[in-house]
Amino acid sequence: MNTQRLNRNTYLSLSGNNLNYYEIQGRESTSGGSNQSERFTDWKESPIDLGEYKVIPYGSNNDIPQQIQEAVLANAFATRSLERKVELLIEQGPYVFTNVVDGTNYFRQPQEAKKLNDWLESFGHEELLHNNARDYYFQRCIFNKIYRSRSGRLNQSSTPAEIEHITAFDCRLAYKRTDLKKKPTHVVVGDWVKNEKKEMVVYPLFDIKQPDKYPVAIHYIKASSYGMNDYPLPDIYGNLDWIKNTTNTPKIFKAFTDNSLNIKWHIQSPAEFWNEKRKIIKDNLNASTPIKEYKEQMLEDLKTEILDSLSSLLSGVDNVGKFWHNEYVIKLIGASAVELGWKITAIEQKTKEWVESQVKMYDTAIYAMQAGVGVHASLLMVGADGKSDSGSEQLYAYVTHQKTATPMPEFYVCKTINDIIKARFNTKEKLGFYRTTPERQQDVSNGQRMIPTTTPART
Repeated sequence: MNTQRLNRNTYLSLSGNNLNYYEIQGRESTSGGSNQSERFTDWKESPIDLGEYKVIPYGSNNDIPQQIQEAVLANAFATRSLERKVELLIEQGPYVFTNVVDGTNYFRQPQEAKKLNDWLESFGHEELLHNNARDYYFQRCIFNKIYRSRSGRLNQSSTPAEIEHITAFDCRLAYKRTDLKKKPTHVVVGDWVKNEKKEMVVYPLFDIKQPDKYPVAIHYIKASSYGMNDYPLPDIYGNLDWIKNTTNTPKIFKAFTDNSLNIKWHIQSPAEFWNEKRKIIKDNLNASTPIKEYKEQMLEDLKTEILDSLSSLLSGVDNVGKFWHNEYVIKLIGASAVELGWKITAIEQKTKEWVESQVKMYDTAIYAMQAGVGVHASLLMVGADGKSDSGSEQLYAYVTHQKTATPMPEFYVCKTINDIIKARFNTKEKLGFYRTTPERQQDVSNGQRMIPTTTPART
């Protein structure tokens, strides 16, 4: 028996020569569920207790970063797309500049700024910016730790203040338990998947108006989302279902080809059923001596046990009507399973049609995912149909992206450093990313082209 979890709501279960597809419909009360059921405005109303602080969850279940990580990292196309956006933003790397007005033109003028560049290199600013960019595209928010200079004031010390990247995945906003306004004043850094509260560290938020206020503080930047006050909603979030679809298709094909199987049954179960199972587990743990802590893996283990058992029973079933009256089935999922929303649908064993439908769904999901990540296919080195685009199309896509899709990310990715430059050096110099505009090959002399043409020798 083998039950494999594809994502939060779908499973494949193998029993004998039968492969069954399980789907949980609706939204589970915890552990994520469908991102389409997420509420975006009331997270602050369900804070997490942490000593004298209240932590604002990132999502109803404090798991939006985890949802993004699980969906994106498991998908090569999605991961590569976001990493490509990082590369396009960074391009030639960071440089110091000042904004200059020349008549009607407004442009950037590079600066040597030795003292400033020495300070930047002292804390590895290039790697920090790479990490900031990655957090921006995954979560649209950035956390950087600011160390105050030894003498206590940023703008009066020859010792440079240090900036350190802290992954946004580990950070949550918090406020004092006694604060009725619930305004974030601190950042809690820790492992929110394991949720080990003893290992979490609390830092004050950096105050740009008082940059020397704390020995160590965290500078928080977000690209605000409409109607959301504390955290932004990442662009990629609304695309997670499409990403999961493109991830699941190869897994389904692999199970099909490895075992020479067809998927025989599509089993749909209601989320309410699993919510009730979760509640029973929690009640049993609270009634135990000593009281034990609930972990979501306990429910996952129960799901695997139940799905394995159902798959075993389904392996010898041809009539679903008889299946519902099996005593063991009634014991596993209850006599009112059908009324609760359980549904079993036979999948016709037409291999060719099934494969074609899976490919068509995969292609649709790829197009939707590509639109969601916001980067033209040609910038990923392939066209929409998997073939290389023409040079002119690649050039047009590149110039359009660099001119329209990078200025705002650059502002947020560089903001921490630029805020500290202003506070410490009292200068109009800023840090940004140096970009070039490629020319069409027909506008470049033959000797300067990437691949010069050669004239055949006369015979």
